[in-house]
Amino acid sequence: MTETTWLWSGCIGMALGAVALFVVGKHRTQDEEGHTILHVIVPVVASLSYFAQATRQGSVVLSDGREFLFARYVDWAITTPLLLLGLTMTALHGAHRRPGLVAAILGADVLMIVTGGFYAASVATGPKWIWYLVSCGAFLAVYAGLFGPLRREAQDRDPVRRVEYGRNVALLAVLWLIYPVLDLLGDSGLQVWGPTATTASITVLDLTAKIVYGFVILAGARKVADHDLSHGHVEPAPVSTEAVPSGADAHPHPRASRTTSR
Repeated sequence: MTETTWLWSGCIGMALGAVALFVVGKHRTQDEEGHTILHVIVPVVASLSYFAQATRQGSVVLSDGREFLFARYVDWAITTPLLLLGLTMTALHGAHRRPGLVAAILGADVLMIVTGGFYAASVATGPKWIWYLVSCGAFLAVYAGLFGPLRREAQDRDPVRRVEYGRNVALLAVLWLIYPVLDLLGDSGLQVWGPTATTASITVLDLTAKIVYGFVILAGARKVADHDLSHGHVEPAPVSTEAVPSGADAHPHPRASRTTSR
């Protein structure tokens, strides 16, 4: 398969994945609805990015002859914060609970992607590796937030959220750890393999990190919603705002319950 074929495969695969996630996703609570929306938007953006790359509208040829697929980094700058936002929703039962922490994690992520883009676009050796090290530093900052304060927040929630966050963050962390290795060994870095092999490996990894991971997240969001609805003394509703509000107390005050039931 050529590089262009891999790019078209990514475009079509992301589009089909977005449709599948939309069909599978539910909207019984605000959290469940939020996860569905986030994890449908992610492959939609990725599909458009792959389309731009496949049609060579999302790339430029650098002075050293390499083709820089800048649309790939535009994609990651949008989709990776959305994936992290989904994790914060699971850990915090509403990302608004600790806005400073959420902003710090998402900001470090965007910095990681932007500096990674400068690394890939650099022709001069010195600046290239400085950008790579800065990007890796921001990457470690993201991990520190996920496995530090955000993990502690998840531990303070109910057992269902605790388990879901632990599994989701571990899966995402393992998948994301492969990206800097591919960047290092690919045509932007040490050139152990060429652009076709780099694009092929990134396409497969992208589909796993966005589509497969999306199904895992939505399955977990369904379990959390089931828990909220069974313990929150509310009935499932077609409109999420009529079910369990994000961040609200799942156990209403007994007096309030008696007043509502009159």
